Amino acid sequence: MRSRARYQFLAIFTIFALAACAPPAEQAEPALAEPAVDIAAEEQTIRDSSMQWLAAEQGRDLLTVMSFMDANVVSIFDGQIHRGRAAVEAATQARWAAQPDGTIEWVTNSVKVAASGDLAYELGSWTTDPDGPADSAAETGEFVCVWKKVDGQWKAVVDAGSTIKKPKA
Repeated sequence: MRSRARYQFLAIFTIFALAACAPPAEQAEPALAEPAVDIAAEEQTIRDSSMQWLAAEQGRDLLTVMSFMDANVVSIFDGQIHRGRAAVEAATQARWAAQPDGTIEWVTNSVKVAASGDLAYELGSWTTDPDGPADSAAETGEFVCVWKKVDGQWKAVVDAGSTIKKPKA
């Protein structure tokens, strides 16, 4: 009996000794960290995407223009609001039909990417001339585009802007 008690004591002692050697839960090895987001590379990707979008807009390539937009995109320009890709597509087609000679340019002034690497915004300015080189003056404005990473691709979720009105003389 004495030998059995001795073995039980040694077993319990060994368990406690091993438990004492294990690091506390808060000191356990950290889980592998997610790879760091390359913010500069993501900013450049958005700048490149914006320029590709502009080229598609200038070339009136509707399929490519729409490829830059999330399914639930919201477009807000000068009081006109279009919700969803289908509404934005219809508005784009209507604008192109109404302005067959219209031109557009835009410039990205800054891009800020969230540390998480899945959300960003782009600020810029634009110039459009509804009738191209004809008589009417070009309009200028400012925009903000909110981008979200969807399945590894940057998509516009909110595209908003406003015409800058020149003060009356």
